[in-house]
Parts: sequence; C-alpha cells; structure tokens
Amino acid sequence: MKKFIPTMATGLLLLALACGSQEEPAKTKKVTPQEVKEKTKEAVQAAKTYAIKQKEAYQKKLDAATESMQKQIDELKAKAEKAAPEAKAKLQEQVKELQGKLDTTKKKLKELAAATGKAWEDLKTGLNKSMEDWQKAYEKAKKEY
Repeated sequence: MKKFIPTMATGLLLLALACGSQEEPAKTKKVTPQEVKEKTKEAVQAAKTYAIKQKEAYQKKLDAATESMQKQIDELKAKAEKAAPEAKAKLQEQVKELQGKLDTTKKKLKELAAATGKAWEDLKTGLNKSMEDWQKAYEKAKKEY
C-alpha cells in the first residue's frame, strides 16, 4: 500500500500533464499569389536601392581618391621644377605618365556613373585596376625622387 499511493500520485500527475499540454496545432495563414508578388516587388526594390547606394558610395570614394591623386601629381610637378636638369626630365616624364593614368581613371569614373548591372561591375573592376596601376607608378616616382 505504501508503494501504491506514490505510484498512483505519479500516474495521476503524468495524466494531468498530458491532458493539460494538448494544444491545438497552430493555424497557418494562407498566402495569396498577390501577397507573394507584392513581397517580391518590395524585395527587388530594396535590392535596387541598396545597389544604388553602394554605387554612389563607391563613386564618392573614387572622386575623393582622384582629387588626392591630382594633388600628389601637383606635388611631384613642384619637385620637378626644383630638381636638377637630368632628374627634372625624368620626373616630368613620370608626372606625364601619372597624369595619363589619372585621366584614364577619371574617364572610367564618368562611364561608371552611367553604367548599370554587369557593366557597372566590369567598370568597377577596371577602375580598381587603374587605381592600383596609378598607385604603383606614383610609389615608383616618389621613391626615385
């Protein structure tokens, strides 16, 4: 009898828990094709907005970089004016090369403003390469003088 009461109490407790925890399954809301279409449209618009903001930020970054590059070229020009004749000629040649690379970069930057989609990605890759080439040429010129 001593074992019967705790066993019976445990059984009743389990029965009460089992009966009390039965919940009705969650009802799922049916999604209409129109709702799917609207959500898709919103997602596409959000992606476009994000892409435009990324492009604008990239363009601002490159605008600032090209301004800085022009200042660096101007500094090299000033050094060339003060350099000895042989060094001056070499430095002026390097300045001319740097200016040409910068002009190419600026041209690509203008093309970037009008580009979209895949063309934008291709131009971005080309601009990054132009910037790297310019930086290498500048470092070389700066190191020599």
